[in-house]
Amino acid sequence: MSELEDEIEILKGEIKKRDKIIDDLRLELAECRGRVKELRSENRSLQDEVNRLTVLKLDLKLRDVQRLEDENNRLEHRIEITKGLLDEARERLDVLERVVEEFRCQGFADRVRGRKPESLIYYDERFRK
Repeated sequence: MSELEDEIEILKGEIKKRDKIIDDLRLELAECRGRVKELRSENRSLQDEVNRLTVLKLDLKLRDVQRLEDENNRLEHRIEITKGLLDEARERLDVLERVVEEFRCQGFADRVRGRKPESLIYYDERFRK
């Protein structure tokens, strides 16, 4: 029986070794699961931070676009005003040139009577309101 007992002891030793390996593997598995849980949590945190930064970046771009649109609108308004003033100045200049030409072509009798040229009357009505 001694041989059988020896073999039983050997098998018990092997069982203990395998139990130790199984326990070590279970411990390693628990550590890996914990690490996976930590990594998932860290991944969620990083994804949240990426989303926050993306929103912040889009917000900054939107502000820049709005600022540029406001500046563009201001400049377009200024262009319209300047164009209007320029058009009015051109019209005044054209009318004044006609006034000068009509004064130069006015006859002596009209000058003595103090008759105003038609373009001067138009100028007074149009621009000296």
